[in-house]
Amino acid sequence: MPKSTYEAIQIGDGSWRIEDTIVRAFLFTGTQQALLVDTGFGTENIKQFVEKLTDKPVMLVNTHADDDHIGCNALFDVAFMHPSEIANYYQKAPADAAVSPLWEGDVIDLGGRRFEIVLIPGHTPGSIALLDRENRLLVAGDSVSETPIFMFGSMRDIHAYIASMKKLSKLSGSFDTILP
Repeated sequence: MPKSTYEAIQIGDGSWRIEDTIVRAFLFTGTQQALLVDTGFGTENIKQFVEKLTDKPVMLVNTHADDDHIGCNALFDVAFMHPSEIANYYQKAPADAAVSPLWEGDVIDLGGRRFEIVLIPGHTPGSIALLDRENRLLVAGDSVSETPIFMFGSMRDIHAYIASMKKLSKLSGSFDTILP
């Protein structure tokens, strides 16, 4: 049997970073459900991989709809994302792909673990971050990185990006760790 291209690295209690060559996804578990943030390029079946890490039902949230974040979305019943990202998503996804909106301020409760949705447009119109205030953790998608942020193309907006970084700066007292 060939070795998986996915590698799960535990980064905390009930938390994993899932590496897939040059991209990553994150998995967080609570007492009631699990949260998968992004699905990578889709090089393998990430749903099967994640189901080996948790026996909880898995909710999929996309930080945005660039190709390297939605590759395995079709394996899930529904993808959750900000409505400003849905048009971008349907340029790549099948017309019957199920999407459900996440709005700024919405809270995803996994049972003992909560993530607040923070809209941070700029990299894409509907880019979001997920803030876990209790664990002082921010999952930032591509909008925050130690490498250059891709800002080329019609959907990119440097002015919105700068405003989003100022917004995150004001929230910085709520997190110690950023997961890009």
